Amino acid sequence: MAKLTPQFETLPNGLQLVLVDLPGFHSVTNFLVIRSGSRYENKKNNGIAHFLEHMVFKGTQKYPDTLAVAQAIEGVGGYFNAWTANDHTAYWNTVPSAAWQTGVTVPFELAFRALLRPEDLERERGVIIEEIRRMKDDPASFVDELLGPILFPNNQLGQSVIGSEENIQKMTIEQFEDYRAKYYHPGQALFIAVGDIGQKDIKAEVLKQTESLTPRAITLPKPFIGPSQTSLNFYHKETDQTHFQVAVVDQDLASHGKDEYTGIVLNAVLGRGMSSRLFLNIREKKGLAYSISSSFQSFEDTGLITVSGGVNTAKIAQTLEALDAEFASLRDELVGDEELAKAKALICGSFDLSSDRPVDLAMWYGTDRLLGEAEDFETAKKNVQAVTAEQIRLLAKRLLVKDRQVLAVIGPYKDDSIFKKFLGK
Repeated sequence: MAKLTPQFETLPNGLQLVLVDLPGFHSVTNFLVIRSGSRYENKKNNGIAHFLEHMVFKGTQKYPDTLAVAQAIEGVGGYFNAWTANDHTAYWNTVPSAAWQTGVTVPFELAFRALLRPEDLERERGVIIEEIRRMKDDPASFVDELLGPILFPNNQLGQSVIGSEENIQKMTIEQFEDYRAKYYHPGQALFIAVGDIGQKDIKAEVLKQTESLTPRAITLPKPFIGPSQTSLNFYHKETDQTHFQVAVVDQDLASHGKDEYTGIVLNAVLGRGMSSRLFLNIREKKGLAYSISSSFQSFEDTGLITVSGGVNTAKIAQTLEALDAEFASLRDELVGDEELAKAKALICGSFDLSSDRPVDLAMWYGTDRLLGEAEDFETAKKNVQAVTAEQIRLLAKRLLVKDRQVLAVIGPYKDDSIFKKFLGK
């Protein structure tokens, strides 16, 4: 792993600044992340953070239209993008070293000086609606939308990132301006530059870009309290495959939660990659599913493990029985030394690979740091190596049980009895 010495600083206006110098690189990756996203919305404006992320690319004070925005980065040989998640919005680019000032300027222009014109709103409204419709036509994507509301009931964390057609149709410029004014400010943000930093005075450029912005206090989201409880969201659709997600939520899986790293290792054993139990046993040995895997995600206040599958509809009952057996094995038996070592090597190796990718570094020391993760890669690796087979078994006994499982399903079924049976209902 490359030796990294990130420099951390909080500027007088509240913006967090991180610099990661990578000697020998010929580029700089610039990454602005903001506490925004669907858990900072309400029912009426749900979807606005993602919509706003689209709108800012229509023009800013310095770059008045989409072409000017694109040419600012692509015209110097760089590339750029943005995304919105439950708990953050990110604007980033990678540019050649000589164009580093432009690379710093563009994210701040997009976030803080977008023009937000009514004519752009009307054009982009249709684009977002088509994106929603495309997502609904893709069961593997849409099943995730069905999971959130039952996984995080009565909390904004369960809201859709993209929102609903109904909301998108009604959104106004005033709503965008209000949302931006509330959440887009220096105290709510972190800027990180990774790459050929050298003697470049990135701090001075960042101060220049933010000197007109008003410092304000951080707005934190409503926390999600409590574990997941058995729930089912079944959606009838005439599909060729059944798509499902089973998830469990627990606050001890949160960033800095006492079981965060145990959850990461448990997930790797269960369903991360082609050497995991789910892939080998359910797909390769039994041939029940085309796609089967698990994932781990932590937030500031909670975390979750999710199993996702795309299954031959005729074999859904067998697949769920096989999944039950995998859960039982983790609850009742210790993971063997060889399998545990393999899972840890997979996780720690991914940290090593991430240290060679500037965007991954920006996410680790940028997004994760803004949202509460403070470990460096070496500390994270030590935490992974410290996890024991007994800790995994105890966590599985607590989480991988019927009264904690939440299930979302899309498929061509006349009733939901198969899925209720799986949940023990």
